[in-house]
Amino acid sequence: MLLFWVLLAIVGALYAAMIVLTVPVLLRETGGLKPFDFRPFGYSYQDVQTYLGTISEEGLATYLGLQQQLDLIYPLALAAMFITGFRRLLTPVPSLIMTVIAVAGAVADYSENALIATLLTEPATQEQVTLASAMTMAKSGANTLCFIVLIYGGYLAWRDRPAKKPARRASGKKSGKVASKSSTTKRRG
Repeated sequence: MLLFWVLLAIVGALYAAMIVLTVPVLLRETGGLKPFDFRPFGYSYQDVQTYLGTISEEGLATYLGLQQQLDLIYPLALAAMFITGFRRLLTPVPSLIMTVIAVAGAVADYSENALIATLLTEPATQEQVTLASAMTMAKSGANTLCFIVLIYGGYLAWRDRPAKKPARRASGKKSGKVASKSSTTKRRG
């Protein structure tokens, strides 16, 4: 279970880095428009055109630089965290099903990242935007489902954990009685 907690810490640190280091820059450099990665319900061709017409050079450099670098590690760490948790908390068949969903989420995230890089550097086509948006929604859906199942599995494991037995304490009275019985027995014999 230690591996799960290590992966959770890595995922949390990467996400925090995005929220603290890149997202504020991207919001500032686009007049408050959300980055494509953070639009779980997708985006349209017009949304992309508006974003591209608004983003500054600094924003573009941040998106293609640090944001993409952090998002290079994040999907793998997140999928590994999910899979480790599922193996611990779920029976084999549900664990396998959720593993496939976690891997699909990571694949969608990597596909999304590649498509977003293309949208930011080349003239975007309607097909590219539709595919990028679909990958964003697929990633968001898979990750949301994985989080829900992981949290619910953790809750069930916590709820069904064996009750802790109180530690047996050696009491002066008990040991005195035992000593007393054995000394009484010796006197009789």
